[in-house]
Amino acid sequence: MSSPPPITELGPVMPALLDALTVANVGVVVFVDRDGRFEKWYANDPAIRELGYSVDEWFAVPAFEVVAPDQRETLRRVFDRLAKGGTLPPAVEVNMIRRDGNQVRAELAAGRIEVAGGFALVLVVRHMGQEPQAQLSLLEADRFALVGALSAGFAHETNNPLTSVLLNVRSLRRQLAANLTDVAQHNALHCLDDIATGADRIASNVRALQTLATRGATQRIDLAAVVSAALRLAAPTLEPRAHVIRQIRPVRAVTGEESRIGQAVLAMMLFSSSGFDPDVANAANRIVIAVEERAGSIVVEVSDNGRDLDPRDADRAFDPFYRSSARGAGVGVGLGVARSVATALGGEVTLSPGDSGGAVITMRLPPAPE
Repeated sequence: MSSPPPITELGPVMPALLDALTVANVGVVVFVDRDGRFEKWYANDPAIRELGYSVDEWFAVPAFEVVAPDQRETLRRVFDRLAKGGTLPPAVEVNMIRRDGNQVRAELAAGRIEVAGGFALVLVVRHMGQEPQAQLSLLEADRFALVGALSAGFAHETNNPLTSVLLNVRSLRRQLAANLTDVAQHNALHCLDDIATGADRIASNVRALQTLATRGATQRIDLAAVVSAALRLAAPTLEPRAHVIRQIRPVRAVTGEESRIGQAVLAMMLFSSSGFDPDVANAANRIVIAVEERAGSIVVEVSDNGRDLDPRDADRAFDPFYRSSARGAGVGVGLGVARSVATALGGEVTLSPGDSGGAVITMRLPPAPE
């Protein structure tokens, strides 16, 4: 193993900064990648203690052995992308393996520093569940903003079928109170059909919301189905602003957590809809939601012809609680949650101006192993 660079190579204030973070009980881990060799370099006690190791014991364990087996290959791909200069997400959540074999969830915020012959990856580690419930991670807070942004539209979508159910129940009660002629029987059955349709619509919306709000296991996911479910919830927000064009094709499965992927897709849709003025209807407004395979990746793309994307918006759109006068206004949902979810699965999310104005948000995920 090649010797690590001196700590001052990361900057003259780095030794004092690392000491201060340790005193403040902030976990820090540093890896170095030089000439294609990825090695551990530094860790402090707050980062390692929750895993049941001493710092010296942690150094003796292979780098990815403390990561849950189902996430190791994905995390390797993330680090490979970083080695090639890829974009860093604001944070990534991973399951870590303790020394006793139990799992603990951790949030990693990453930074990259160039060093001679390669780069150093500095990770700030926060073990989830070790702090008061009121102190949410940035990603969890961003997800709460997502739910809040959808609540008004969901209430509208729920009340409409419920109104239909109640009206038809009253009508059915009146008809059943009388002697059923052939015509009355036909009308009664028609009302029953309306009731069933309304109830199915409510159940479908509730299932979609439960899927997005409930944590689940990592598994093979039908991305086309997840996008369709997210679109049902987002439709009351999207459709008053723009005509929604669906181009959802069958694709190979991806590996991930259904709720997290759904949240990422919702963030993309809401960001796109914020490019239009909610108070001005225009028949020319378009939001195109596509699911397809491109160059070996499974792709979800949300594009629109709304307000043009200026460079500042493009730079800050991945910040948690992003807002601007052009995009995200009144919503408070940026694309940070989408990028973090995609990165944790070995994929990526990009934002670019559309060829004819507006914005194009593209999520690429690797297909699940056969």
